[in-house]
Amino acid sequence: MDRQGTGPEAVRRHTDIAQGAAVRVALRFSSVPAACRPRDGRTPAARRGAMSEVHRTGRWFGLAGAALVAVGVGLVGQVPALVLLGGLGVTLSAYDRVAVPPAADISIQRSITPTEPALGERVTVALTVHNNGSRTIPDLRLADGVPNSVRVVEGSASLGAALRPGASTTITYEITGGTDRCVFDPATVVVRDVVGVVARRTRVTAEPDTVTWEQPASSALLPLVPAVARRPGTVPVDEGGEGLSFYAVREHRSNDPLSRVDWNQYARTGDLRTVEFRREQSATVVVVVDARAAAALAPRPDAETAIERSTMAAVALVEGLPEDGHEVGVAAYSPHDAWLAPGTSAAHQQQARDLLRTDRAFAATSVTRTPDTTKLIAQLPTAANIVFLGPLCDDDSEALVRRLAATGHPVTVLSPDPTATDTAGHRLARLERRERLRRLRAADIAVHDWPAAEPLERITERVRRGGQ
Repeated sequence: MDRQGTGPEAVRRHTDIAQGAAVRVALRFSSVPAACRPRDGRTPAARRGAMSEVHRTGRWFGLAGAALVAVGVGLVGQVPALVLLGGLGVTLSAYDRVAVPPAADISIQRSITPTEPALGERVTVALTVHNNGSRTIPDLRLADGVPNSVRVVEGSASLGAALRPGASTTITYEITGGTDRCVFDPATVVVRDVVGVVARRTRVTAEPDTVTWEQPASSALLPLVPAVARRPGTVPVDEGGEGLSFYAVREHRSNDPLSRVDWNQYARTGDLRTVEFRREQSATVVVVVDARAAAALAPRPDAETAIERSTMAAVALVEGLPEDGHEVGVAAYSPHDAWLAPGTSAAHQQQARDLLRTDRAFAATSVTRTPDTTKLIAQLPTAANIVFLGPLCDDDSEALVRRLAATGHPVTVLSPDPTATDTAGHRLARLERRERLRRLRAADIAVHDWPAAEPLERITERVRRGGQ
């Protein structure tokens, strides 16, 4: 027969006593009236507004079970320290069930500099959060609602801090990559209690919430035919008619408008002659973006890649060229196929924007498969003008530009420069790229270099003045 206090029956008896004691402790700590404990885990204030919610962090998940085991083992093994440790665990577990987060009485101000940047220009955002309440917020986490169409290139759009009553803290960061009007979402604020077991999540609107990247005049249009100084977006044809520049003089016809009569000739000779101008027509343009892994280059780790800059310029082109009546299409020089036939409608412009911003063909990729250039060229309309956007940092991109020109398409190249000069290897890559640009220019292909620090608007102004 087992002695009292030992054996299986005694173990079960001690375990039952321990579990009962633990349950009674837990019940004492959770004896808050049901009316005071929201069933959905949210406070009444949170239920009044959809912008605030309370949730358990799960930091002490499983603590109650571990505490019960510790109490049971301590009683069976007659180890007081384990019993005390288990009791502490039960107490903490009970606190986890009844704890509420501090009130989030805060305000946020945002400053944006500049508010109307040039395309490609960086924007500095400063976000200040202020504790308007009378209690300290022991743990505050904040993330600004940065628009999806831009990227943070310097600093951080989030913070973590403790705020005393009346105190403030500020974060500063820089964004770039926007192509039009961008709206910030409300900032997400999370406040937690001292030990971090319960949190209140709130969305707070901050003003101002809009930044607009200015489109260059005629929306970053490039000369579509090299070496012809024309109004951006017009293509001259070798044919007389209505236009801006002199083309020829012919015999007068009875239905010719008087405004086109050469009155100087008539005064000298008495003969009526009609002046014809070089006629201009709308163009069909295809924007080709180099989005291969070989083009995912940047001069610094925090700078935009050549693919991102090329895509930004492509968006400006597809938004602006149709304003002058030109049809615009989009193609990707990428392992992944992407093609949108030229068009002018507003729906077509939106489709082109969505393609450039969301399609995997225009995102940086680690896939090194050679793009199908034969298929790309076969898709191009016969009379299409090509705007090629790419860094020209390898021989394959140069070969594609030459092949496009050889098929009879007028080609213009806008090449974002991703090179650096901090190492000998980088300097060599820079020289090799410059040599590719020189060779293409020698082949009568219009090539415009786009330095990393220059906004797109400045490049288009330089092109209009006849520069490269």
